[in-house]
Amino acid sequence: MLKALCHSAATGWQDVEDVTRLSDLRAGDDNLLWAEADVRGLDPSDVSLMADEFGLHPLAVEDAVHTRQRPKLDRYESHLFIVMHQLDEVNGQLEAAQIGCFVGDRYVLTLHAGTTRTIEMAKKRWELERPEQHPSFLLHTLLDVVVDDYQKIADRIEDEVEELEEIALATPGGDIQRQLYSVKQRIARLRRYAVPGARLLDRTTQEGESAPFSQDTAHLFRDVHDHLLRITDQIRSVDDLSDAVLDLTRNAQAAILNENGRKLSAWAAIFAVQTLIAGIYGMNFQLLPEENSLGGFWFALTLMVTSGVALFGYFKKRGWI
Repeated sequence: MLKALCHSAATGWQDVEDVTRLSDLRAGDDNLLWAEADVRGLDPSDVSLMADEFGLHPLAVEDAVHTRQRPKLDRYESHLFIVMHQLDEVNGQLEAAQIGCFVGDRYVLTLHAGTTRTIEMAKKRWELERPEQHPSFLLHTLLDVVVDDYQKIADRIEDEVEELEEIALATPGGDIQRQLYSVKQRIARLRRYAVPGARLLDRTTQEGESAPFSQDTAHLFRDVHDHLLRITDQIRSVDDLSDAVLDLTRNAQAAILNENGRKLSAWAAIFAVQTLIAGIYGMNFQLLPEENSLGGFWFALTLMVTSGVALFGYFKKRGWI
């Protein structure tokens, strides 16, 4: 269901019950219209009504309804269409929810897939800052909220990787590969939306871009762009650190495995000598001392014990045991 708000400097946000009044409200010089709807609850007739009321391009409407688009900015004759995403942590993984924004003359139309949290935060920030009555400022507020949310996610992931690094340094053989794999999954998902978002915002700072990216708002979008660039650098740094921690754990586990292998090899060599001596003395030909005498038994036993002790001392000195 479409929810519409009309904002004016005098009255603030006001609900608009009748969507057929949207065109009239948009015509007011002092009004800024913000309409939003969850596309999961819209039927084709609702989508058609919105497209007619705002004069939206069919391709942009299709991308807004089918919520599996990449972050992008498309320019049409009467409006812009911008796609960004809210990221939520669900069961240890990041799940994306699309926000499709149509930006035109005196209005912003947001078609989303369950991103009420971002929209409510943007509304509160707008009320707190009270910028000028222009859709570019509202678009900046939405983008700023999304990027700030990305920053919180990146900070949490960085803190988690640093904790895993401390565990790996304290107990190199610790079993933290599952946690590292989860971290790398979240890094990959955050990179999937942050890097294209930086390219999107780069267009808003280029000279020659027309409304709503005028010179009056260029510095605002440039600030968000710089913020997102810092996040992408942070993502690369965290990814490199997670790779280093993963290599550390693998090397430690390989060293432990090698140590265990050396111990097994040393004990196998000790018992192999005993087996060799016992095998030779068990053969059917005469050896010293005399055949059928008890001395042969004691001689073989002494030889096995002596050789075993000698090998044990040798391997112990080399650190194999």
